[in-house]
Amino acid sequence: MAWRPYENLIDGELENQTPGKVTGWMRFFRNGKEPLRVTFDLEGDFHDDIRGTKIRISNPQPSDRFEGKGTYMDGFEPMQQGTVGDMTSGRALGTWNGTIAQELMKRNELAWDEMGVRGAERERRRKELSDRFREHIAAGDSYYPYVPYPYIEWYAANGRVVLELDPSQLEVVQEATAARKEKTPEEQFRDEKRRDEAFVSFMSGMVNDLSQENRKQGGDGNVTGIVVG
Repeated sequence: MAWRPYENLIDGELENQTPGKVTGWMRFFRNGKEPLRVTFDLEGDFHDDIRGTKIRISNPQPSDRFEGKGTYMDGFEPMQQGTVGDMTSGRALGTWNGTIAQELMKRNELAWDEMGVRGAERERRRKELSDRFREHIAAGDSYYPYVPYPYIEWYAANGRVVLELDPSQLEVVQEATAARKEKTPEEQFRDEKRRDEAFVSFMSGMVNDLSQENRKQGGDGNVTGIVVG
């Protein structure tokens, strides 16, 4: 299961002003204890709506889902060192257009190359995507690099962590510099691949832990029906 400490969040700042690095800090509320201050040293970048910026997140009413003794934050590492997942403010990058559609198609072509998708199957997928892109363009839909609300995800020693926030809880306190280099479709594809690999690694570790626990309880170690929270 993923950590989802959005209730415990007090405040924090993350910055991606060094390409390929996300650093910063957060504080989390704990029942009967001082707030837990966490520092970050992550490999990767924010999504394009905030890449190169510094953001501040906050929660006006921090709480702990554990009542009485104990805290949800038990076991949460004060040093979060690992890999950036999906990190976005939920800001649109404008409306769908031909340029966006072409860049997304290039990224999918790279994925199909790596997966070995060829011939009729590739043409089928290409047509399906083209039709979907045209519908977005015709409707004048806003284009979001991930989701239309603040979503902060990362992978560290204690596993996957997700914060899904209200737009009022995230502020861009320092915009990217004018010199920020736009990423190519190849670079965007590599970013997606890195995030996918981090998720697969997380899932593999969780399956291994569950398998070991199953054996301790007398089982054969086989684990099925996993649901990721």
